[in-house]
Amino acid sequence: MAGGVVAKGGGGGGEGSTSSEETRNATERYLKEVTKTFEDQQEKLVMFHEVMNDFGTERTDVAGVVERVKELFKGHNNLLKGFNFFLPMGDEITIDKDEPPPETMAGFREILDFIRNVMSVFIDHLWM
Repeated sequence: MAGGVVAKGGGGGGEGSTSSEETRNATERYLKEVTKTFEDQQEKLVMFHEVMNDFGTERTDVAGVVERVKELFKGHNNLLKGFNFFLPMGDEITIDKDEPPPETMAGFREILDFIRNVMSVFIDHLWM
């Protein structure tokens, strides 16, 4: 998935939201890509889990998540672009100012759904 995880017809932009199943599928694809990218760097996976957990427990906000993910995935533009799918419009991670931003999901509810899905999938993969 070199180009990220943007689902066909997905994203926000005020054009309606994706279903929970589509969001879960996008989350699973994204997490597989993250896991594959960092399969030899478990500390990165643990740090990503911590970022998501901190957001889910309101220890950080969207801006904090964006900054931490940018640092964690530095040099992995496909992961940064893919993460934009789950961010509210206006909070997207900019990779190159000449590139158009990928489609994103608008709204706070979607990022919370993403966090819940990350936690669920992460727990299934790491602890079982």
